Amino acid sequence: MNQILQWLLFLMPLASLLLIKEKVFKRFLPVALFVTIINTLFYQAAYHYNWWRELGLFDWDKIANIPWVYSAYLIATIWIFKFTYGRFKIYLLTNLILDGVYIYIWYPILQKLGLAISELSPHISYLLMVGVAILIYLFQMWFEKGERSTKN
Repeated sequence: MNQILQWLLFLMPLASLLLIKEKVFKRFLPVALFVTIINTLFYQAAYHYNWWRELGLFDWDKIANIPWVYSAYLIATIWIFKFTYGRFKIYLLTNLILDGVYIYIWYPILQKLGLAISELSPHISYLLMVGVAILIYLFQMWFEKGERSTKN
């Protein structure tokens, strides 16, 4: 059952890319890759400092969980930016809600299923997630400003 859940977490977000227009994908791919780098670094720190452990899809993904870091978070970033970018209050509210659902509802389910353990307070995890959301929004603003200035 856990393997099926892991495969679904990996493949469903990737499949959803079929519904995104190429222009939107290209516009928000840089911020999605940026958050992937940030998440990879967080997962490496978490592994080193024993903040959390998550069962990976493969035997070799012990540090950065492949379905989350390289599929779900990456693709969710594109979708969230598609619907909210340019309206920071809506973006922030969306992230506050989604991060809250993830950390206070979904993550405890993962823990009960034996897919995750965490030594880090859920409140600290939530603040980290919200901080990353703000950081990547600023990144996208900076990136698009740079894109506009090179076209002029």
